[in-house]
Amino acid sequence: MTIISEILSSFIHIILCLFFITREKPDIRALLVSAGGAAISGTALVFAEASALCLPVCEIIAVLLCLNLARNTDRRTNLFFCIMYEIGILLWTFISGAALTKLTGSAAFADRGAIEGQLSLWIVNLILIIAAVLIYKGRDITLRNASLAAVFAMFGTVIFSDQAASDDLSFTYLILSVVLLTGIMVYRLNKQYETEKELSELKEQQAQLLERDYNVLNKAYSENARTFHDMHNHIGAVRSLLTAEKYDKAIEYLDNLQKPVSGIASNVWTGDETVDYLINSRIAAAENEGIDFETQIEFPKNTNIGGADLCAVLGNLLDNAFEAVRRDDSGKKRSIKLTIRRINRMLVIKVVNTFNGEINITGGKLRTTKTDGGLHGWGVVSARTAAAKYDGTITTTAENDIFTVVATLSF
Repeated sequence: MTIISEILSSFIHIILCLFFITREKPDIRALLVSAGGAAISGTALVFAEASALCLPVCEIIAVLLCLNLARNTDRRTNLFFCIMYEIGILLWTFISGAALTKLTGSAAFADRGAIEGQLSLWIVNLILIIAAVLIYKGRDITLRNASLAAVFAMFGTVIFSDQAASDDLSFTYLILSVVLLTGIMVYRLNKQYETEKELSELKEQQAQLLERDYNVLNKAYSENARTFHDMHNHIGAVRSLLTAEKYDKAIEYLDNLQKPVSGIASNVWTGDETVDYLINSRIAAAENEGIDFETQIEFPKNTNIGGADLCAVLGNLLDNAFEAVRRDDSGKKRSIKLTIRRINRMLVIKVVNTFNGEINITGGKLRTTKTDGGLHGWGVVSARTAAAKYDGTITTTAENDIFTVVATLSF
């Protein structure tokens, strides 16, 4: 019974670790590798009497092998996540067994070799399965939740340290709890640094865009001032051409008069610098790449929606649309349509784009299809998180090679 429990538990650990990293259901290759790794690690633990610390090492190797087969190449991030994941399982298994021992007075609950000792392991497994189900249904397990779990793991390890089989093992668990908490803190600081760096780059790009637009407007206004000053001469020249029935010349003359403002005619001006930057930069990108980009903008003034949150929602929706359109090699017309409207006290952002290929929608929510990153898919998560701050939602549909995503934010 014990070996079956250990093998099944190891298989669950590997599969759930893969899901937490990729946010996707493992394919058949991952299942086979996971089953093989679980069988080897579980058998070694029971029959070869290997140390319990060898089991997490086998599981980490199996997870990294699966990720490598899936071409998930962010190896350092994957290794970091796997190590923190296995340390968390070790600590909480120890805490569960020690707590059951305290409650029942039976030392068998702290012995993984006994059937009773498997109960603590399966308590942790059940918690991991519940977390995976919540994520699959769209709930976000944040870094704050992970930090709280690490803090409680440290306190639990300190409280139940006397339940360890030896002083050396007790010291090992204490060290692991410190490593887990430190690792999560470092990861949070790194994520905060990356976020601040992205915001800094965004502000710099916004400043460049505003300077460019200011220069364009200033040039246009200067040229228009001269045009208006000589308007009576221009009117006379056009009248003369029309009287002589030189219509082509008259049209050409009027086109030349219109040139000073033609450079800003296609720009979108909403009054919000973030929105202007995001939309106008995408308009320029679409023009360069031959993508039909249509906009219908009705942006309200004086909203309480933060620039960073608006950037997270609108920027990620547009990025996803452009990625899907760029991957479309069917030869059909590639198009993106952006609609922003105000409905009472709600801002509605709708992006419709063509696509050709696979789009992963689970539970009405978009899942990433990228295979070149470690903890990828955070762009979609970031958009949902930002929308949730304003009691909003993000819904997606795909039908007949048309993908539609709608974000709502209250203000």
